Amino acid sequence: MLPEGAIKFGFYEASKRFFARLQGVSDPTKISPWAQFASGGLGGIAAQFTAYPIDTLRFRMQCELVKGGVHGNQLVSKTARQMWASGGVGSFYRGLFWGLVGQFPYSAIDLTTFEYTKRWLVRRNEGNGLRGKDAQPGAVAIAAIGGFSGAFGASVVWPLNMLRTRLQTQGTVVHPRTYNGIVDVTRQTLQGEGVRGLFRGITPNLIKVVPAVSITYVVYDKSKHIFGLE
Repeated sequence: MLPEGAIKFGFYEASKRFFARLQGVSDPTKISPWAQFASGGLGGIAAQFTAYPIDTLRFRMQCELVKGGVHGNQLVSKTARQMWASGGVGSFYRGLFWGLVGQFPYSAIDLTTFEYTKRWLVRRNEGNGLRGKDAQPGAVAIAAIGGFSGAFGASVVWPLNMLRTRLQTQGTVVHPRTYNGIVDVTRQTLQGEGVRGLFRGITPNLIKVVPAVSITYVVYDKSKHIFGLE
């Protein structure tokens, strides 16, 4: 989580500055909406691509946990060996393309919603006579904005993420079914579970995402102030 978050926000900030230079503006907050959207998406896919092998290994480890089976480092080693034997390096990147396809809009929607909602709140505070730091949202407001933007983005792309997770965990103890690719997993899911199957697990995911993203955005926002990155 730590390197993935650092890569996501670092690449996001770098992308905003790149588009600012490209569009001839000195302030990254003045870039066009499409550049803001693209910056968020690029940050997300950079982080996803870097962390994908570890995520795949983690998902498969969770699916291999059985009573009386191996645990800890033994489980890590066993799962990694099984993945390598079944497809070499490619098994660690199974479903990567569709993971990136889902990650780009998620991060773009998440970060863009956060940025524009925060700016709207700042303008409202300034309209009420507040200036400078006093107009900036506090930690509670930032947490609320971050939680909303994260939940909104996750809900929009959930079907793609769910299908990608099934590709990653196919052939395990918990999910023994296998697929030929994204078309096959979509077809089997719709045939067996209907459209509702595409949204299976979204509620517990949001319960996890909202507080985690809220805290992440508070740390991100306050860190920008501390390091003078506004």
